[in-house]
Amino acid sequence: MKAEKARALGFTEVIDTSLEKLGDGVRRVTDGYGADIVIDGIGGEILSDALKALALEGSLTTLGYSASRKATIDVTDIIVPQARIRSLNMFRQPQATVTDAWKAIVSLLQSGGIKPIVAKTFPLVEAAEALRYLIEGRPFGRVVLTI
Repeated sequence: MKAEKARALGFTEVIDTSLEKLGDGVRRVTDGYGADIVIDGIGGEILSDALKALALEGSLTTLGYSASRKATIDVTDIIVPQARIRSLNMFRQPQATVTDAWKAIVSLLQSGGIKPIVAKTFPLVEAAEALRYLIEGRPFGRVVLTI
């Protein structure tokens, strides 16, 4: 279902992880090469799968773990392709870096350069219901709380 929505939005290359493994999909899309860079904002099992998608000397940057998911990785997935893993914590960045990032993001939003996909909006008083929808509904797009 998410793959169909992605195609409907114009994505030409879609990896449906209900039909193929992430690494296999990346290799299919890149004619066997793999990904030079992977940015993971989910963690857990996805991080392990993402490592398998890296090209030789590829780099994986992780910046989050959704719902406190713990990741288990096979170190051979780092050693064999001579990959690198790093992390990014925006809360530890200098304030000027964060400010510059927000300015760039706001500019892209205002110009239409990026268009966030919003699955559903909830008022703040329904935050518990929004979280339930996020976990159980597995929506395509972001869940937004309004104040």
